[in-house]
Amino acid sequence: MIVKLKRKTRCTRRNRRYTAPHKEEPMKKLFILILSTFVLLAGCDVGSSSNNTNNVNNVNNVNNVNNVNNANYTLLKSELPREESPDIEPGELADLVDGMLQFHFDLYGELAARDSGNIIYSPWSIDVALAMTWAGARNATETEIAGVMHFPMDQALVHAGFNSLESRINGLGAGGDPLAFRLTSANSLWGQENYGFETAFLDTLAINYGTGLYLLDFATDPEAARVIINAWVAAQTNDRITELLQQGTLDAMTRLVLVNTLYFKAKWLYEFAPDATSAQTFHNLAGSDVTVDFMTMDASGIPYYEGTGYRAAELPFVGEETSMIVVMPDAGTFSTFEAAFDGAQLDGIVQNLALEPYLFMMVPKFDFRYNLSLKSTLEALGMTDAFQMGTADFTGMHTPLELYISDVIHEAFIGIDEAGCEAGAATAVIMSGFGEIVEFKLDNPFLFFIRDNTTGVILFAGRVTDPSL
Repeated sequence: MIVKLKRKTRCTRRNRRYTAPHKEEPMKKLFILILSTFVLLAGCDVGSSSNNTNNVNNVNNVNNVNNVNNANYTLLKSELPREESPDIEPGELADLVDGMLQFHFDLYGELAARDSGNIIYSPWSIDVALAMTWAGARNATETEIAGVMHFPMDQALVHAGFNSLESRINGLGAGGDPLAFRLTSANSLWGQENYGFETAFLDTLAINYGTGLYLLDFATDPEAARVIINAWVAAQTNDRITELLQQGTLDAMTRLVLVNTLYFKAKWLYEFAPDATSAQTFHNLAGSDVTVDFMTMDASGIPYYEGTGYRAAELPFVGEETSMIVVMPDAGTFSTFEAAFDGAQLDGIVQNLALEPYLFMMVPKFDFRYNLSLKSTLEALGMTDAFQMGTADFTGMHTPLELYISDVIHEAFIGIDEAGCEAGAATAVIMSGFGEIVEFKLDNPFLFFIRDNTTGVILFAGRVTDPSL
């Protein structure tokens, strides 16, 4: 996700030293979910001076960093290391996750009401990008963003919480086969060169999000800046998201771009047999039928639950630290069910899932992309001042009062196929064959949630209303 900020005036430059950005190695796709969020901040005219100080204690400036696509830039980064043991109690972290879940369903309600098609997005990526933005918000803007995001009014606690959660997310699958499981959350900020950014803001980013500020010249060449940022995003997402920022998204007034990317590739714990995939009918939301490929799995030990008006199952990934929850309402009730669905219901489903002795499951293959501007959606949820020039207060990033959010851009991709863990498939076959056979065929519109099974953080969420699209 990207948050973009613009500015009104020009500030003095700080002396800083830089470190090279880290690049991820490419991986083959098995199950892939990719998300990127940008917050774009803008200002007004370029040319007036700022009250920002030139005192840059704990801030380094390094030139000639490793480049992206042969483009050189400078990284402005606090000397303070990332906190490896964030100061947050388990109860406080659980409360933060509960608030994130509330925001997710607030956001999902707005997205679902505006679009009848397939949806895929990452609540986590949006949360992180806006949390980094919130670090620089002050006064009414700080309160407004916290209210929409369901954050407690405690900056230190919230950022420590995100640090703790991101550390866990990036540690999932550690020591395992990287070709079987990979989950990576990465952050970056891109600011206007010769523009003063508050040292305390840079400290917060370094301590809690492990990033600094890459300096570009939006004022002179916003197109070159766009290409560089897109190249960084592409490198983090295995070239699955290459044009998150479209031409014209950035302009000479852009002053800061905040980015979070989330890349997820994993094998199923229990394999869908490739030779069992067959063309079947899916009843889409529009009321017509489409023919798509359905994957088939005969397995024991898959968590399953039949509730009032819906059925649900949990499909674990290798390592069993993450899983996909699928929820299919009864035929003809999807829109009504979706409108009333919330975090409490999802928690209830997770709590009620129980191992099914023998489950015959059919899941449609699907592969789609979803991109959108979240500006109007966030405004509808109450985040209005942050987008208003002259009203927004991001003086925690830069003084005087001149930055405002011009847009929040989000893009996600999801693709699933039969690939899975052979050992898990063998175990499933050996354990199967006892008791009544339960058939669960996802042939009507359904919701899905990719979550961290320990913390309950929703990494990706969405719906499939027509897998043929």
